Amino acid sequence: MVKYSVLISGIIFRRGLSTSTSTIYALSTAPGRAALGVIRLSGPRSSRILQRLTRSAKPSPPRTASLRRLYAPTVATSSPASEILDDALTLFFPAPKSYTGEDVVELHVHGGRAVINAVMDAVRAYGREPEDDKLAGETGEVGAPVRYADPGEFTRRAYANFRMDLTEVEGVGGMIDAETEMQRVAAISSAGGYMRRLYNSWQAELLEISALMAAIIDFSEEGYFDTSGSLFHDSIANTSKLLCSIQKHSYQIERSEILLSGVKLALLGPPNAGKSSLLNLLARRDAAIVSTTPGTTRDIVEIGLEIGGYKVVLTDTAGLRLASVVGDVEAQGIIRAKKASAEADVVIAVIPAVMEDPGWHKVVKDEILTLQEIGVDNISNNYSLDPMPSPQKTIIVALNKTDMLRDPERELPVLVSQISKELNIVEDSIFPISCTEGEGVDKLMQDLVKSFEGLANLGSDAPIGASLRVQEIIRNDVVPSLQRFLEHAQDDDVVFASEEIRYAAEAIGRITGETTAIEDVLGVVFSRFCVGK
Repeated sequence: MVKYSVLISGIIFRRGLSTSTSTIYALSTAPGRAALGVIRLSGPRSSRILQRLTRSAKPSPPRTASLRRLYAPTVATSSPASEILDDALTLFFPAPKSYTGEDVVELHVHGGRAVINAVMDAVRAYGREPEDDKLAGETGEVGAPVRYADPGEFTRRAYANFRMDLTEVEGVGGMIDAETEMQRVAAISSAGGYMRRLYNSWQAELLEISALMAAIIDFSEEGYFDTSGSLFHDSIANTSKLLCSIQKHSYQIERSEILLSGVKLALLGPPNAGKSSLLNLLARRDAAIVSTTPGTTRDIVEIGLEIGGYKVVLTDTAGLRLASVVGDVEAQGIIRAKKASAEADVVIAVIPAVMEDPGWHKVVKDEILTLQEIGVDNISNNYSLDPMPSPQKTIIVALNKTDMLRDPERELPVLVSQISKELNIVEDSIFPISCTEGEGVDKLMQDLVKSFEGLANLGSDAPIGASLRVQEIIRNDVVPSLQRFLEHAQDDDVVFASEEIRYAAEAIGRITGETTAIEDVLGVVFSRFCVGK
């Protein structure tokens, strides 16, 4: 088995070394009262402990769910029933085809706290029995402990035993932490191995190019290769194409971050337009105070919610009106409202269909026109690897209080047309609603979901979840190395170009937790070229 070390968060972690002589166990489901609880064991004593728990003479059949009675270690008692722990569903996964790559046992027991504690106490007790130490002595595992697992230790053993790479490990963490549908979709791309296969394909391409560079350096004197040949120019073209693919991938990660960290949605409009009422409808709870008195909301009200599978950070703001008619506190609220709207990804301008106070009209109109000039730019300029145009800020108009119109069928088309012209917003982005009656809100939410889909500019591609570690390696190591390769290659400097390709391949190896050894490069050389001819 290949053996090497990987630096993770300052710790040297060894892969391919069979050092897991201890057997670990833990409750894999959430603690507390529940219908079921799953206790997982991993390590060399897992199968033997399962035999003790079930008092079986032979090991359990692999990958077969069995309903078995679990027994406590023998104790002096007058009641045989006290030896019975539970009737459980048991599963045994022998190494290496298990989650951790070791022998794994799963015990599906009833979820009561007392049942789970009793079963785990029995697991620990069976692991300490003297005859088990005798069995361990025969396999060289004397004194190997049976202990409660450390946080993440099952997955860490899976990585150590080559059951998954670092991107899959991070994907598992993302699956556990996912709160919305989009976060789940992004995490499954890593946990399911898509990212690993993509990065491995990049590394394979770089190994091919690195092998060619090595051949040009070593055998140019023999007349086999030179920098003017088609193979050298093909390597430049292939590297340039690969660089474009990596930059596009990085851009997808950046745009996906908007969806994964939460779309910033701000409500903007005049006082008493119904912003807080709309917030409560979207949140499906009374999250903000609603009053007919203008200026009720003076500070930022921010809540997190899910709309159509997307994580949304919704912000209610103070109503916009002339500074001459507001006090100092409300004026500060208006300043914060403008700032929140400028930083938002999507802005809903809530405008009343019945204009009770025309004085706000110019203030709101000027602010919306200003926002239209601000692009959505959640990506730091020095982070972007391939600068792309920042998308225009999405502004949607919610024309509220339509229930107060005398003749909605006649008045609404006129109002929509007027607002569209004044605010330079297409009529399809103007939605008549009534927060009091709840009319039109569902259609508004459907359009919001469409806006979220287009916000990341991913097209038909699913969002990509990548850790900051992966993003920094791509940004700081992979892309700069490939760019320097192209610079050196243009100058026919094969030696330095070859080094840059090697650096890029090693950087991708750090993403997945794999390493690129010189044997990999030599293997490609000898498989593709007839060197000894």
